[in-house]
Amino acid sequence: MHTVPTSGRTRVVLSSLALVVVGLTGCAAPALSKAELVGIWTVSQSPSGVPAEFATATLKFTDEYASAGAGCNGAGGAYSVAGSRIRIDSWAASEVGCDPNLHIVEDLLYSGFTGMSIDGEEIVMPTSAGEARFIRED
Repeated sequence: MHTVPTSGRTRVVLSSLALVVVGLTGCAAPALSKAELVGIWTVSQSPSGVPAEFATATLKFTDEYASAGAGCNGAGGAYSVAGSRIRIDSWAASEVGCDPNLHIVEDLLYSGFTGMSIDGEEIVMPTSAGEARFIRED
């Protein structure tokens, strides 16, 4: 059996490295709390190649409920926040006839509704057409 000797210097270097790693993880911007999400969020960045109507999309958060819409149908459900992730456990959507472009926008919103995360002061939604970003309106 072969063992690797560990010198005092090696232990000091490894301990210092561990402290640096722990210190750097503490420097990350804290995620918004659930209370800080409450309000209306509007599009700050649309995925490329989507209808212009995507700019009308909004997210709304209350103390316990999140919803998404673009002026015709809407989706919503209870949510929770864990670190930077926004978790929507179960949700429902309305489905009435709308302008075809609004249906495209709603499909994009629904594709990313359960995968949202918080990045600084923005909500990031990974839609099937690419990333959308939302900023607080109020």
